[in-house]
Amino acid sequence: MDGKINKNRTGLLVSLLCLLLLMLTAFQCDNEKPVEYQPITFVLPVMMVPQDSVFNIGDTVSMEVAVSDSLYEYHTKKKYKLPNFDFGQTSIVVRKLINNKLALGDQQSAASKFDIVEEIGSILFPGETFIDFKYFYSLDSRSYLLKIGFVPKETGVFCINLLSPRNLKYKGNIDLGISSEGTPIIPMYEDLFFPMNNGDNNFDLFEIYCWDNSFVNPENYRNNYYIRKGTFTFSVVE
Repeated sequence: MDGKINKNRTGLLVSLLCLLLLMLTAFQCDNEKPVEYQPITFVLPVMMVPQDSVFNIGDTVSMEVAVSDSLYEYHTKKKYKLPNFDFGQTSIVVRKLINNKLALGDQQSAASKFDIVEEIGSILFPGETFIDFKYFYSLDSRSYLLKIGFVPKETGVFCINLLSPRNLKYKGNIDLGISSEGTPIIPMYEDLFFPMNNGDNNFDLFEIYCWDNSFVNPENYRNNYYIRKGTFTFSVVE
């Protein structure tokens, strides 16, 4: 009989402990404040020099970047300090526009149709379509720098643009302040935008030689930015 009573007491004690644990968990959940995430898309302007639309075989077309480490963010319209940050492997994409019924991603790979000259920054992988690189961070000017030359070896109409890294970790590197709930706002990498030549990117030439699929879904602002602002199109002649 005493053994049965002890077992009942033990069972009751375990039940009470479980109930107490559930109550504490519920209390903690009620007091947990929601976390606010902010998508981050930094804008890194790119200049193609010279800003022409026609080049000769053997000319040099330079891609140049000189961006302060106070980076402009697309969504918040603010600048955030991000010194000496590793942006990973960004890719330059080079295509030869051979069919105006094809979208940009379906055009001919053409990086090998240029001699690539590394001047500032590091070229990590020069492939048939993609040229992976890293920026040089200048401690003197507090800026991200890049200069890569493209020397065409054949004629045609070409398009150059950049692809963002797949993932970047901004948490702990950017201070977005405190949310209305009193918790730190967490930065969440969304994309990088690379506007070419402040909009003077020969897009009229692009529209002649390539299918502009940005109008298919006007609400897809990332693709629209990528196609309409982030490309530089030019022709190469003898």
